[in-house]
Amino acid sequence: MNNLIYLYIACLFWLVYVARKQVYNLHMMQQNSYRNDRFSAWLQGKLTRDFPKRDLLLLIAAAFCLLGKIKLGFILLLVICAILCLFYRRQKEKKKLVFTPRAKRLYATTLAITVIYGLFVILAINLVPYRPANVLGTVICLWLFLGVVASWALLLLANFLLAPLEKSINSRYLNDAKRIIGEMPRLQTIGITGSFGKTSTKFILSRVLAEKYRVLVTPESYNTPMGITKTIRTMLKPTHQFFVTEMGAKQKGDIAELCELVQPKIGIITAIGEQHLESFGSLENIVKTKFELMEKLPPEGLAVLNFDNEYIREAAKSVKARVVSYGLNFAAADYKAENIAFGPSGMTFDIVAQNGSKASCRSRLLGKHNVSNMLAAAACGAELGMSLAEIANGLAAVEPVPHRLVLQRTAQNVNIIDDAFNSNPVGAQVALEVLAGFAGGKKILITPGMVELGPKQYELNKAFAVSAAAVCDYIILVGKKNTLPLQDGLAQVNFSPDKLYVAGNLADAISHMQHLVQPGDYVLLENDLPDTYNE
Repeated sequence: MNNLIYLYIACLFWLVYVARKQVYNLHMMQQNSYRNDRFSAWLQGKLTRDFPKRDLLLLIAAAFCLLGKIKLGFILLLVICAILCLFYRRQKEKKKLVFTPRAKRLYATTLAITVIYGLFVILAINLVPYRPANVLGTVICLWLFLGVVASWALLLLANFLLAPLEKSINSRYLNDAKRIIGEMPRLQTIGITGSFGKTSTKFILSRVLAEKYRVLVTPESYNTPMGITKTIRTMLKPTHQFFVTEMGAKQKGDIAELCELVQPKIGIITAIGEQHLESFGSLENIVKTKFELMEKLPPEGLAVLNFDNEYIREAAKSVKARVVSYGLNFAAADYKAENIAFGPSGMTFDIVAQNGSKASCRSRLLGKHNVSNMLAAAACGAELGMSLAEIANGLAAVEPVPHRLVLQRTAQNVNIIDDAFNSNPVGAQVALEVLAGFAGGKKILITPGMVELGPKQYELNKAFAVSAAAVCDYIILVGKKNTLPLQDGLAQVNFSPDKLYVAGNLADAISHMQHLVQPGDYVLLENDLPDTYNE
């Protein structure tokens, strides 16, 4: 009887421990859009990088049971489960888990399945009249061990079982959003997509248009069907004249799905590059997916395209809507920028339209890529009837988007360039250009490198490190595993080991930086890996 008491108490600790682990699994499922395929792809890499070795302690209890020491095995099982439960700590999150109604449903269902899984222990015990045999005790310990190390499988099962219900709920919300859009025939929806720059362009354009029109913009990084649906159902009013939507995608068909929802009349493609190559599979798939927006525009619609990008220029030949181009380097673009200059207070430049009109602009934003984003907004605004003077006023009022090349000065007079939002090869090079443009003080880079670049991830990170070595006086890499390509790149150009520090995590990196910097120094925070890629 005593053996069973130890076992039952161990099962209670086991259940609490698995329930706590499921919160982390739920968080990762949410960041993978509640899609089992994406979650499974993330999981494969996660288990390769970071198998939870602490969970192997449960095998000690199984070993004692197998040797016939049932009581000692169950006591160890209780102690181990209690330790795992009481000392479990989740990693600090960058993007918090949001307990939406869907997340609550999924978590409750997962817990129910976990309880059912755990009930196997009770059923197994009832098969033996008096006490568990050594084989049965071993099987029970292994069963609980499997439930811990493969807790993600219970979440996948719960998500699979809830799929019909969630599809029904989502369909109801989507249809309601489509109805709202359909009842506003005068509303013009502007869709913005691109491998990078779409969030910044969205906020810039909304501020420019607000100089003359009533505008609604999807908040934060809302760029999925349900995020846009929520915006429509809770924020869109009959008084709005323009609805600016960011359109995100990780695979073919994603943009087309969003277009079916919002029926855009105007489309902007900011750039096409190798970001999310891991999920798309090829650059060709990225081009086709981004241009789903152009395919869905009506013939009388407007396509605003970045002709600096060769992929966009080539694919633009098939666009049926009216095409307006912009670019920093493409001489024949309809809208261009000249006399670009920047410093600690921001940038100045001139917008030049094809008809020869010109306007001088000021902005608190940094980087030539932001000039490109502002040109996209200027081209769209001008084609919608705004004067270049009105556009310049709007650009001057644009607030820097958090974590996208934002310059901040600390109380110790250290300049922090925060470019910590998802990095990409082009954006990372632009950030280095900005850092190189500042005079005086040491130039320090803190970065974990870039992810989601598919088979080119090693090559692109190594190239980034080579470029950084030419600009930076000191480099701090975050994470010993993910930064191996950067370490190889720095070694290739003989970057001094005395000027390199490989931190275990971001907190370690910041602590090291604080002991290193002096007034007047510049620190570039380039990229911050999402929670799904923490080492």
